[in-house]
Amino acid sequence: MEQLIKDVLEKQNPWWFGKSYSTGISRLRYYPLLSKYLETEEILLILGARRTGKSTLLYQLISSLGLPEDKEESVLYMNLDEPVFQSQTESVNLLSSIIEDHIAATKKERYYIFLDEVQNFKYWTQTLKTLYDTDKRLKFILTGSTSSLLKKKTITRLSGRYLSLTVYPLTFKEHLDFKGIKKPTSAEKRHEFEEYLKHGSFPRISLEEDTNIKEELLKNYYETIYLKDIIFPHNLRNNRDVINLLYFIISNVGKPFSYNSIANALEISADTVKEYLSYAEDSYLLYSINKFDYSLRKQLANPKKIYCLDTGLINAVSFKFSENYGRLLENLVFIELIRRQSEVFYHKGTYECDFLIKTQNRITSVIQVTKELNLDNRKRELEGLIEAMKTYDLQEGLILTKDTEDLIEIDERKIFVKPVWKWLLD
Repeated sequence: MEQLIKDVLEKQNPWWFGKSYSTGISRLRYYPLLSKYLETEEILLILGARRTGKSTLLYQLISSLGLPEDKEESVLYMNLDEPVFQSQTESVNLLSSIIEDHIAATKKERYYIFLDEVQNFKYWTQTLKTLYDTDKRLKFILTGSTSSLLKKKTITRLSGRYLSLTVYPLTFKEHLDFKGIKKPTSAEKRHEFEEYLKHGSFPRISLEEDTNIKEELLKNYYETIYLKDIIFPHNLRNNRDVINLLYFIISNVGKPFSYNSIANALEISADTVKEYLSYAEDSYLLYSINKFDYSLRKQLANPKKIYCLDTGLINAVSFKFSENYGRLLENLVFIELIRRQSEVFYHKGTYECDFLIKTQNRITSVIQVTKELNLDNRKRELEGLIEAMKTYDLQEGLILTKDTEDLIEIDERKIFVKPVWKWLLD
């Protein structure tokens, strides 16, 4: 093994030498499947956007193993964003040679191989398939910052050999944990919710007190995602078109669109819009939902709505917080729904309802999101929700607001009105 690589590995694996390492604030209780999957033989693939805390979760998993001193070399961790590794991303044998050399030098009964940002290596699936099939001592735990890892033909090499889980930015409860607020008062919950909505839920952002630093970090996160996971890996030459498209979408979250309408607005082709948006979705930066229809063909033909991974990114990149409060609330509710693994659509008939939740081939919940219910919007918001309730034969509906709580009964149907911050803590 080259000395330079050996030096990097020793730096990245401090437990080999009995040295301490930071595991951050524990999130494992929010991801119980991680610990469960750690004990299975299958490869564990942890997906999610950059800066959502995947690497820290790996350190927490390593710590949770509780290995005695004589078995600490059973853990091999490699952060493949390291420049020494990045310079050899197309090497066919690099990963396998490092792993095999480490096994030969340490001779343990069981090995945990942690590979961080595995998408950086071109031949990672071939390497892991061979090692997985030939050496049952090895347990692989990987992270990746693009969902295309599961879509590319190469992943079929690992069919039946892996389990995957997606990590998102912090829940509101996690945000409170990170702030050290164990038993928040209602006033503290409302105050922290405003911070959570405005600056988002990336772990580092929740820990930072300085507003200016928060905003600079968020801009940096945004640039890192579109450069490292959209522009560079897809060899996109016209960066300006990508940047303009992302800015346009993030400035219009929650609004129905078609590829043609965006293409016309930006003066690029509809195929280019579709291509670039697919890359943004693969990077976990953007998410699209369809208008619900029992016909899949009609679903795909109708306008979509797009949301962003994090409201802090929206505020840092595009518009003013106070002027777009309702759309930020809607975006935040959507991210929480997918975090809860809901299958989400929107309703559009005579009126519109923000979210439909599908469970086992039927719509089971309807949700409307608005900053507040007042004389100007009450009729519109209720009409959209009630139309959806009648369409899908539901007796209950939910309206989420900034701070209103109520129960509205219309035609023997119940509509629960609840603050978003309370719903997030349910």
